[in-house]
Amino acid sequence: MPLPARLPARALRGLGIALAVGLVFAGPAALLWYFGGERLLRPVPYSGFDFDTHVSQVWRVLEGLRGWGQPWVYDVQHLAGYPNGTIFDADNKGWELFTFAVASLGVPDGLAFNLFVVVAHLAVAPVVYASARLFRLERPFALLAAAFAVLYWFFDSWNHWEWFVGMIAYAIAGYLFLLPLSAFYRWTRERRPWQALVCALTMALAHQVHPYTFFILVAPMAALYLRHARELGRREHLVVWGIVASTVLVNGWWLGNALRFWHYILDSSLFADPTLDSLGWDLLGLVGDPTAMGVIGNRTAFRLTLLAGAVVGVVSWWRSADDRALPFAVGLVVLVGLTYLGGYTVFAQIQPHRHVGPTGFLAVIPCAAGLQRFVRERLWARLSRPAIALVAVLALPAAQHLARDVLYFGARSLPPPAPLLDGQRIWYTQLGYGPHGDFSYGDWTHDELAAWVREHDDRQGRFLVEDWHTGEQLTWKTDAQILGGFIWRNLEHSWAHFFRWRPQGIATPDDLHRYLHTYGVRWVIISTPRELAPWWDRSPALELVGGVTHFRLYRVREPSSLVAQGGGRLSARTNQLELTGSDPGRDVVLRYHWLETLVCEPECRIEREPNDIDGVGFIRVPAPHPADLRIRNAYRRVSAPPEP
Repeated sequence: MPLPARLPARALRGLGIALAVGLVFAGPAALLWYFGGERLLRPVPYSGFDFDTHVSQVWRVLEGLRGWGQPWVYDVQHLAGYPNGTIFDADNKGWELFTFAVASLGVPDGLAFNLFVVVAHLAVAPVVYASARLFRLERPFALLAAAFAVLYWFFDSWNHWEWFVGMIAYAIAGYLFLLPLSAFYRWTRERRPWQALVCALTMALAHQVHPYTFFILVAPMAALYLRHARELGRREHLVVWGIVASTVLVNGWWLGNALRFWHYILDSSLFADPTLDSLGWDLLGLVGDPTAMGVIGNRTAFRLTLLAGAVVGVVSWWRSADDRALPFAVGLVVLVGLTYLGGYTVFAQIQPHRHVGPTGFLAVIPCAAGLQRFVRERLWARLSRPAIALVAVLALPAAQHLARDVLYFGARSLPPPAPLLDGQRIWYTQLGYGPHGDFSYGDWTHDELAAWVREHDDRQGRFLVEDWHTGEQLTWKTDAQILGGFIWRNLEHSWAHFFRWRPQGIATPDDLHRYLHTYGVRWVIISTPRELAPWWDRSPALELVGGVTHFRLYRVREPSSLVAQGGGRLSARTNQLELTGSDPGRDVVLRYHWLETLVCEPECRIEREPNDIDGVGFIRVPAPHPADLRIRNAYRRVSAPPEP
């Protein structure tokens, strides 16, 4: 064939490859923009839902690193004082370090925080493509695996829910684990140093992003290690355990702090803790238990399609004695088991339903590999005409379900259902479109409320806030001391949150008065409409003073001082309490949580003062003591742990 005649074919082929690569790697940027990604390029942190919790955590860690060179603080603004940055934010360490590092380059803190979310979206395709190549997929099919992963990221309800609500760290871990797994697999085959190095680095990084990466990786990596254990030399065994040790060492800076305060830990099995019936709900694409499965429509077509394709791919590998079958078979079985059976075991503490996310990402590679074999070996040519017809028939409902899941999240791009003959639009006509919107990044800020709080905060009392993410938002937008935020924090300090032990706020007048008095509450902020929670207006302890947007604002009629005993005026800021003008002859009791790393200066000491609501207790300074004293976080254990 003459050369000029061959050029168009090559050019077309090159154009097709470039288009495919562009769609897979640039497509996520376009989809992110469609789902409100422009909000992530602002110099203020994106807020709403779990995002507010993570902003609050990151802000305190930044304060600790910049002010004391420590990644945690005694946080006086939250829950009457608690060790922020120790345990509850163990799933946020990568986000904190990323923000600190990027902000150190001169980027505004808010934008640095947001860029972590941008990276989460844009890294899906590169990570999966690189992992697929390490698992020996050819380039076109590694690209196909990356395309599957992008679709799964945006249009599977669990993944979409995670990045929409702010569970970004685990969402990243849900695909990032593929890099250390694929590098370790490749190392077991070829034993090249760079493969072990890549495995060690990405393993440490993945655990830094989210510690539950351990539960995703432990089974498939252990299976690979045990299969090759007899053929490994002493040096190679040391390499494996060196990878483990380096992961622990790199994460030791936060693991050590978590262990120091482990005696405060509480039950964590309150969310993503399904029973076996969740499997049925997922198969049908319905929501059974919102606390386990998320509160958006359960769209599972991509997940189920990928899992079905993965089963075909793994079985094909197994029959041909391909060594890739083992890690994927073990990984998929363990992750599916954790997802649907983990709630019956001790693994309920790690919120097992969240493992449904990495299950789908683990499936994309064998699914693409199965298609690779189908194409390369021309298996389609072996199908009989009835078989081809059956495949075509089954492909129609599969395509329909996949398209419906895409359109569910793109409902705003569809024309609204036509009105009835009388012109009315009835709410249930929207059900096929996704009546709650497309779950894009939106505007969840409460700047007007924050301004009101700043105006009324005299630093001598606390604000009880009902709505949990609003409480978190106020801790980083204001200097006020908030009794609020995420209600089910897994630290004992969370019992200082009124809505943990009274979820709807219903309490006897005596119980409410006791709580308000114990924690020095001066203002109460309620978000539930009056018709649903009328008891706040009837409380003799509270006076309604106004409203901001949909929030009702109450003043405590007889507020108590944050200095419960001993007199004086208190000034509180992160890591420090200063008391002036106290009575040196009387014990001082402060309505702040005791902590074993606190010290009293000059020439005074502190003791734990029990209270009858939470088990942590408050701070007592025994007499005699100076009239002016300071209690600060010394970052070292100076007292015995609190009594149980």
